[in-house]
Amino acid sequence: MKPLIYKTKEMENKLIVKRYKIPEDLLMDILRILFGNNIKHKIIGIQQRQNMVLLNVNFDLNTIMNREAKENMEGILTDYSEYMKGLLGDTVLMLDEEDEEKEY
Repeated sequence: MKPLIYKTKEMENKLIVKRYKIPEDLLMDILRILFGNNIKHKIIGIQQRQNMVLLNVNFDLNTIMNREAKENMEGILTDYSEYMKGLLGDTVLMLDEEDEEKEY
C-alpha cells in the first residue's frame, strides 16, 4: 500500500497547465513523452495551414518525472524553432497562459 501524501498549499501551486503549438513533425515525439510519463493532456485545436496541433498539458511540478518531461518537451520545441528559424516565421511554439483568450 502506498503511503498517503498530503498536499500543502505550496505544493498545489506547482500544478500548472501549459499550452503548446506542436508541429506535425514533432507530434509523435511529444506524445511519446506525454504517454510515457502518464501526463494528462488535451488536444484543443488544429491549425491546418501551419500543420500544428494546439495542446494543453497538465504538469505536476512536484514530481521529478513531470519536471524532466516538461524540460525535455520544451527543449525539443526550442531546438526545432532554432532549426526552422526563418521557415516558421513568427510562430511561437510555447504559449503563455495569457495567450489563452487569443483566437488561433
